[in-house]
Amino acid sequence: MNRRDAGARWLALILLGLCFFTQVETADWGALFNETDGQYAGAARQMAKGGSWLIPENNGAPRLVKPPLLYWAIAGALQLTDVPEAAARLPGALGITAWVLATFVIGIRLFGTWRGFMAGAILATLLGSATLGRIIMPEPLFCALITWSIYCGLRAIEPPGRPGWAFGLWAFAALAVFTKGLHGLLYPLAIAAGTAWFAGRRQAIRPLFSVPGMLFFAAITLPWYLYIESKFPGFLQNLLLAEQVGHLTGSTSPATSYTDVPRLQFLLLHLAWFFPWSVVAIVEGIRRWRSPAVLANTENPLLRPLLLCWIGVVLVPLLLAGQRQDYYAMAAWPAFALGVAWLAGGQLSTASLASLGALCAAGLGASLTVRLNTNLHGGRTAALADRATAWETLHGFDATLWQSLAGIGMAAFGCGLLACILGLLMNRAGKPHLAFASVVFLGTSFSLAAIAGTARVSPWFSLASTVPALRALPKDTALVYDGGIDTGSSLLFYQDRPVYLIGQNPDEDFITRKFGIGRDRYLSAPDLATRWKSPHPTALITEESKIASWETLLGPLAPPAAQSGTQVVLTNTH
Repeated sequence: MNRRDAGARWLALILLGLCFFTQVETADWGALFNETDGQYAGAARQMAKGGSWLIPENNGAPRLVKPPLLYWAIAGALQLTDVPEAAARLPGALGITAWVLATFVIGIRLFGTWRGFMAGAILATLLGSATLGRIIMPEPLFCALITWSIYCGLRAIEPPGRPGWAFGLWAFAALAVFTKGLHGLLYPLAIAAGTAWFAGRRQAIRPLFSVPGMLFFAAITLPWYLYIESKFPGFLQNLLLAEQVGHLTGSTSPATSYTDVPRLQFLLLHLAWFFPWSVVAIVEGIRRWRSPAVLANTENPLLRPLLLCWIGVVLVPLLLAGQRQDYYAMAAWPAFALGVAWLAGGQLSTASLASLGALCAAGLGASLTVRLNTNLHGGRTAALADRATAWETLHGFDATLWQSLAGIGMAAFGCGLLACILGLLMNRAGKPHLAFASVVFLGTSFSLAAIAGTARVSPWFSLASTVPALRALPKDTALVYDGGIDTGSSLLFYQDRPVYLIGQNPDEDFITRKFGIGRDRYLSAPDLATRWKSPHPTALITEESKIASWETLLGPLAPPAAQSGTQVVLTNTH
């Protein structure tokens, strides 16, 4: 083993340890949230309990908007451990780890072992990797598979170019498509072909279309889609037109009426999720812009085309699309990490460390002010349905809740400030690797603080804490939720009763609209009133702010049997 290989293996082990510490070890922190957490974990729990492994199910109806690979991974993990939250988050944690390692090996190909390690460590310590990475959704696994597919594409277009790497591109892309959708192929194929084109290696584009690879891709992806189409005719048409094209065009038809994140919010949120590395990117970018020869002398000819194509293929369509969610650009984050490692040139400048230190000092002061302000009050935490995006969450919490998080902020900013001081000392001592390690520690501190913060506020996003009260009710109690099943989806993971929905449109779901499956789970307000006044035990989960309006329909109500954040459990059992 040569020294370079030994160094790469040690650095890979450090990245594995970093991901294990921030992702796997924290997987059991906090209850699962509503929305995607409950949707995916709830369907996987049904599989693990003996349900169909080919047709994921939520609340008695097939959930077919995504293929089943993630459901299978969660269901398998649930059978391996007695800690349900950790099991449900484990596939995502392993996905983040694989994502970081793929970025590391791409960095090695582009500009050497150390800067490859820098890129991997940057990706591992993004705030977004900590927060969005622990949400139970396809993105962590999907992004990892896409990045490994891009790595294979990069190797395929490098001289001399071997057919096996093109096969690898299609193999990883097949798994990505089987995790989320067709862009699992479109992204890596377009990025690899575009990189070859702009790098002057156009003769390498045709070999990317590996016949064995395409056959493998078809064998992995087509059977499930064709099986579902045979069971539910019209599924493929709805998936393509309503789900895929609907997102691109911003359709507001029932099947595509998702919460949208405006473009400016989308970009600003990414600067926050990239912190502290967005600060480093800005400072190092200015420094390298003033000394471009430093980059040009050590540049791989594929580097700039790859980064430009990667960002262009993923980010530009999202900014042009009619609908976008907070996490849609995660597939481009490795390009950001590689770009920062490239701009840094192997070490962080004193200006970067000083800028981070100033921001940490300001953050520490602000957190301390909030924590010590005993007169802080004002506002009211918004209803759960009004906190559907990260931006809405930021201004949806009341001042008291922010104060409860201030202690975590103080710890994170305090550790960050100490890390920046240490980094400045290491730079002055001529130890740039240790200076970079100090910022990795800063990023890790913020990642752990973000995870601890999301765990602390879980009652405001989950109904897990209401489950003990629900289990104490008679077994034949009807559970009624005032909202869509996605908004209350943690109920699907934490309890076994069917959930009846009030005031929802059953035609929003393709399966219910066309085949009628699950339509019996939808109730009108008069239906609830009739049942409420009957001898049948009924529990209603609704917003605390709506109790008065429900009393006008249902009559006087007993005090809530349980509360989770802004939501309460009301019963007609006295």
